[in-house]
Amino acid sequence: MPIALIRAAILAFALALASHAWAGGGSFGNDEDSGDQDSGPPFFGFVKDKGGDAIDDAKITVTVKNLNSSMILRTDSQGHYFVRGFDKSIDPDDVDIACGKDGYREIAHARKPASDPKAPVEVDCILDRQ
Repeated sequence: MPIALIRAAILAFALALASHAWAGGGSFGNDEDSGDQDSGPPFFGFVKDKGGDAIDDAKITVTVKNLNSSMILRTDSQGHYFVRGFDKSIDPDDVDIACGKDGYREIAHARKPASDPKAPVEVDCILDRQ
């Protein structure tokens, strides 16, 4: 992989870390769709317990493989999180999302990619009390 491409990917990831991740139950309306042709799909999901109740303030760790970089965000009161898309040079399959919360353990993890490369990728987690 050329050095320039690696540097561009690292810069894009760093910029995404600095300004594009938040929890908040936002929709996928025009306010999140900047029309930027250089961004990949956004990621979103829910963290729930095995009874289906939302888990607020769960820790979401987003890691891009091969960049050795990650970011941490938290779910909102409905157990929802949202991460805007990274630079399109980053393969969505290289984005790993892990969920956790003190006093819980993850018992299920479901990733629902869409066939459209710009469509949002849903990653949901189910946690159980330890």
